[in-house]
Amino acid sequence: MLLEQRGYKNKILYVDLTTEKIWTETLDEKVMRLLLGGKGLGSWLLYKHMKPKIDPLSPENVLIFVVGPLTGTTAPTSSRFGIVSKSPASHTFLDSYCGGFFGQMIKYAGYDAIVINGAANSPKVLVINDDDISIDDGSEVWNKNTHESTEYLTSKYGADMKTAVIGPPGERCVPIAGIFCDVRTLGRGGAGAVMGSKKLKAIAIKGSGTVEITNQKEFENAVWVTHRMLRMSSQVTRLSNDGTVNILDLVNASGALPTRNFQSGEFEEADKLTSKNWKKDYWIKSAACFGCPMACTKISRSKKHGIVLDGPEYETIFAMGSNCGVTDHEAIIYANYLCDLYGIDTMSTGAIIAFVMELYQKKMISTDDLSGIKATWGSGDTLIRLTEIIATGEGIGELLSKGVREISKHFPGSEEFSMHVKGLEMPGYLARAAKGIGLSYAISERGACHLKGSPLTEILGGADPLTADGKAALFKSNQLDVAVVDSAILCYFVKFGITLKEIFQIINPCTGFEYKNPKELEEVGERIITLTRLFNTREGFSKKDDILPKRSLAEPIPSGNAKGHVVELDTLRSEYYNLMGWNDDGIPTEATIQRLALNDIL
Repeated sequence: MLLEQRGYKNKILYVDLTTEKIWTETLDEKVMRLLLGGKGLGSWLLYKHMKPKIDPLSPENVLIFVVGPLTGTTAPTSSRFGIVSKSPASHTFLDSYCGGFFGQMIKYAGYDAIVINGAANSPKVLVINDDDISIDDGSEVWNKNTHESTEYLTSKYGADMKTAVIGPPGERCVPIAGIFCDVRTLGRGGAGAVMGSKKLKAIAIKGSGTVEITNQKEFENAVWVTHRMLRMSSQVTRLSNDGTVNILDLVNASGALPTRNFQSGEFEEADKLTSKNWKKDYWIKSAACFGCPMACTKISRSKKHGIVLDGPEYETIFAMGSNCGVTDHEAIIYANYLCDLYGIDTMSTGAIIAFVMELYQKKMISTDDLSGIKATWGSGDTLIRLTEIIATGEGIGELLSKGVREISKHFPGSEEFSMHVKGLEMPGYLARAAKGIGLSYAISERGACHLKGSPLTEILGGADPLTADGKAALFKSNQLDVAVVDSAILCYFVKFGITLKEIFQIINPCTGFEYKNPKELEEVGERIITLTRLFNTREGFSKKDDILPKRSLAEPIPSGNAKGHVVELDTLRSEYYNLMGWNDDGIPTEATIQRLALNDIL
């Protein structure tokens, strides 16, 4: 049976923006069975096409849009797509995922991946209408914000075209710039900067095709089961009712809610930021991505600023709320809006502002340095003003937009509380209060990340967060599962209702690969994680880079449920390397590479 009858379109689209050459190639069935699609396919293409140690903002970097075999099917959350590239923020492997409607359009247009390399000499828009592809002039939308760009492209190409755009920070190659698809975002790691370095302002895409699969009846039965399990999950119910912020009170109670630049894990005013207050005064409706039964998105309305916003989500509320000591809902909404408008990541922006506030607290930066801004904890006005200068690059905003690692180089001594891993700012769970999450931040291939296998069960229930025992194995298991989810591609949140067993039961009738059991699918995840590790190893990363900020390792939590704790990283890291079949320096051994058949495809 042909691959195009098994969940794939059997076609990779290549676009060279330097020469404006466009061509397609077919998939390798052996590679697809070993790596599945999505993250796996993107990892292989990146390793294959990227020269080692190139500048992420050079024309030689590639920007790869990927979908999986489940994209565009009736599987729950199957509208998602991803990007894979080399990160301008961390100089590591980068992958990021997004919902909405752009993903299935890639599939319906006939492609499993779109590989973009080179760089144009003037602004461009890539237009894809099935197999009718053009590189159009983009000067009319250059310098426009994400909202203006989307509106212009929709009016020019039609409402049935789905768009991916960058804002002015992406054009300036700011490492916290994202790619925006209507109200959804490829936010972390600087994919928007890669797109801007190529002078690619936007992609507009429409497809008229369908997705064929191997065994329709068996597939539909398995899909029915997964939908039912998701509906029965109490965690999914909480997501539907109270959005992603439903966990904030649990995270705070466990002592893991980052507060004032991760100085502590308890925010004394956390109750003001929980879902009940957002629901009462700001949320106007729920929304879901195409094919999603969870509807975790909550649409907010700001009475003060007269705007309607998708969000804020938990990660934004922590980053711009507790981590900055801010409880002003209107300020958090407006700062979130500014990030979306200009095209930057809310998590990194909030982390930068929290870092600046601690610099100000410690008198390492002054109001004169900040163009008159008093960077005091808890000030909603300061949150908004700093977001504005980060987004526009005004004054010191040009430096601030480069991220906390770069900022800390200008303030000797601040490295002690510069909260990042490999240049990517920390997510919304205090590592010292959840040891397995701390390990995941140190190991994640794109830098500090909560979406690459962090065992959130430490906080949500099911594992003691304050012991290191068993956490390396727990992280590894989660990490391999997530790699499969990101290769299928499904939403991370399906893990709150289904397991790898149910994904296995969907994948087999879709692809016809006839994996023998979920364990074999787990090995696909291990192969993908090892491949991303090989990419980072080739870029010069090793054990020395699998670290945490000094605050996480040597500064005991001052109060709360996790009082006195730090992360015992050395023990956790060594145990994890051993479980993965990597050597003491964190490099996959030849025996592991052969066991996973990676030597056959690299």
